[in-house]
Amino acid sequence: MSTKTTKKPKAPATKPAPDANGAVASEVMTLAEAAGWLRVSESGLKADTIAGRVPARFVAGEWRFNKAALVAWLSQPEPPANRPKTGAELVERIRQIRAASPYPETEEEAEEFIRKMYAARKADSVSG
Repeated sequence: MSTKTTKKPKAPATKPAPDANGAVASEVMTLAEAAGWLRVSESGLKADTIAGRVPARFVAGEWRFNKAALVAWLSQPEPPANRPKTGAELVERIRQIRAASPYPETEEEAEEFIRKMYAARKADSVSG
């Protein structure tokens, strides 16, 4: 007596469903994931993101990066006019971002952040 086994057909592979805003969850990265994908330090990516140089969203107290937006951003040359050339220009850019932000920050906190950002970048350039 032969026993015949039948295999159940596999369900077709499906892509993750988009969420309410149209982004596929697997295309959204945390700060750590985006830094790894871009092969940069988290502190450098965070500083550039806060300065408005990298496309990202601040959601529930954490940065989120859309992979497709990062790919599009990387494919575009950065206009030199968008880059702060001096510390004073960077401070002004941060003031503009702060003014538009719903999260209040004192002048001292902003200057301390800038000091930490420069120190982190200097440490990254020395170790890299």
